[in-house]
Amino acid sequence: MRAIILIIFLTYFNQSFACDCKTYPIVNGKSQNELKLEDSFKTATIIFYGNYIGDGKFESIKLYRGKKLLLNRNLIEEKDEANNCDYYFEKNKKYLVFGRIDEYGKLWTSVCGANAQIDHKSELKFVKKYLKK
Repeated sequence: MRAIILIIFLTYFNQSFACDCKTYPIVNGKSQNELKLEDSFKTATIIFYGNYIGDGKFESIKLYRGKKLLLNRNLIEEKDEANNCDYYFEKNKKYLVFGRIDEYGKLWTSVCGANAQIDHKSELKFVKKYLKK
């Protein structure tokens, strides 16, 4: 009986903690990463390049989408709740971030988006190409 309860318990919690990201079929020879990047550009309501300063806060360096959402602020704060799908940022590193801003002005993003650490601003040349699509 204990074994059955344990199996049910583990099955239930295993499913509830999993992150369910979209999968992409290979199309026109594009890689999974390329398709994920294209989808992130299509679906994100905010896209920015910024420095993660810690404590759930970013200093925006370049805002590509979402200017009206931030009301001219350079500081972007992450949502307060954490879950297994969250993308974890390292303090004092720069990132290209894809997400959305909620009704409280907080950033929501996840491992399902194409968030990426960017060491040099020159690595962002591809962004304009995707924003034009």
